[in-house]
Amino acid sequence: MPRDHAARWAKTVALVALPVMLLAAFAAATYTPLFRLRNIRVEGTKILRPHEVIVRAGIGPDTNVFHLDRGSIVTTVERHLPGSVVITVQERAPVANALVGTSPAVVAGDGIVLPGAATAGLPEIRSSIGELTDEDRTAAAAALDAMPEVLRAHVSAVIAEPTGTLVMDLGGGLTVRYGGADDQLMKAAALRSVLAWAARERVALAEIDLTVPEAPSATLQSGQVISP
Repeated sequence: MPRDHAARWAKTVALVALPVMLLAAFAAATYTPLFRLRNIRVEGTKILRPHEVIVRAGIGPDTNVFHLDRGSIVTTVERHLPGSVVITVQERAPVANALVGTSPAVVAGDGIVLPGAATAGLPEIRSSIGELTDEDRTAAAAALDAMPEVLRAHVSAVIAEPTGTLVMDLGGGLTVRYGGADDQLMKAAALRSVLAWAARERVALAEIDLTVPEAPSATLQSGQVISP
């Protein structure tokens, strides 16, 4: 091989190999103590303690910040290289008190138990017959979660029937036939509309039927059934 051709070939190999070697060196460096976790900050907690968030996220002193799997953490995680992490938590909000097995608990809108959450002022979820199932608790919690907080404040209890339907007790002895655990947003809007109508007309309601949310009906305390 001519000397000049060999020189060009060596130069080409060097130009190709150098970036590869640099990338390999950088990849190796990301596993060194340089990127070991040194500082961690948790923001947005109200019920959970920061330490609980860190434990649930699986982060510890040996965590490599560069290779942190942010997709496995149900939060917003910011990496500040080389060794800092900021975890921002959006906690589930409590919507009701319910029995989980035989133990009283506070649950979120997806039915998940929230240990340590305050119980005051929350509606109750219960079964009309027998033990409250996980499915019924989740359905009732979702129905409450779909309501604006100002509307949910009117609800004192959600009762799960054996048929799979829900019944709500509101203040003043008002009963709401909620129906199945579907169309939660539409039913919440329909309930709010009927209550607003009753307030405007100054009529006393005995029952509201939301089983067909597109056409809710109300029974006055006089016994008259109307479609507001």
